[in-house]
Amino acid sequence: MVTEISVIVPALNEAKYLEATLESIANQNTNVPYELIVSDNGSTDGSLDIAKEYTDMVLQCEERGIGPARHFGAVNASENSRFFIFIDADTIIPGYYLSYTYEMFKTKPDLLAFSTGFRFSEQSEQIKLAESVANKYFVMRDKLRSATLPGFNTAVRRDAYFKCGGYQNVLLEDVDFSRRIDKLGTVRFFPHVKVVNSSRRLDAMGLLGTLYYYSQLDLGWELNSTWIDKLAKKLGIADLREYIGIR
Repeated sequence: MVTEISVIVPALNEAKYLEATLESIANQNTNVPYELIVSDNGSTDGSLDIAKEYTDMVLQCEERGIGPARHFGAVNASENSRFFIFIDADTIIPGYYLSYTYEMFKTKPDLLAFSTGFRFSEQSEQIKLAESVANKYFVMRDKLRSATLPGFNTAVRRDAYFKCGGYQNVLLEDVDFSRRIDKLGTVRFFPHVKVVNSSRRLDAMGLLGTLYYYSQLDLGWELNSTWIDKLAKKLGIADLREYIGIR
């Protein structure tokens, strides 16, 4: 059967989370033919052994960064694949996710890309608050301007992905990608579908850090991401390309 969907999972030392993520992808309730690709960024913790148990392809991306890792997976995906789904290594998708993706693209020919809502796997009061704020933020962007596609959970048509240039190695690579693909056509955020995401980055950043991250998302829409990247380095701000941030 011809591959219709390529599911691409970037990874860097994700052994703690990766198996649950890959299981959720491998056990999808769908008849749509798909491939599962892990694009590894130099893991040394056993992630590669886990990936080999579940995937059709394990790639070694030498350029460091989550943007390049995603893009490397797309470049090496099956030539017949019509749709890409990018899922981060600590994100679990519902069993109908691939079928839903295929149906959305099939029935909405103008739809180029979309992302969905999420909930955190951990549920303290602070985490619930951050989860609510984040989801409401993405809904607001979808209604008032154009959808931001959080990188941990993004589906995109293959031709549109390459036409806009794909993911790049810049600060807030998902916002940068969202802005460029938005110029090509319809991009949406569907809150009624929920993936499950780890709260580990929220635990590290705290609620204020999370809100700061989302303020950067808005800044990323207004300014060139490469310029923001250079400024962040001069100011000594942590490099958000290294698999951190809320993704």
